Amino acid sequence: MYPCDPGDVDGMINLDFDEQGRLIGIEVLGASSKLPEYLLQSAERLDTEGA
Repeated sequence: MYPCDPGDVDGMINLDFDEQGRLIGIEVLGASSKLPEYLLQSAERLDTEGA
């Protein structure tokens, strides 16, 4: 995992890479305050069990 905090996002983004260095995941902390509603509605949540 590679954490980054770009100034224009004003938050934390974690990038996950596999053993070959390929990007396999992006986590946006506080996404509900950073991303547009239409994108949040279409996203799959992985942080809740049974949802």
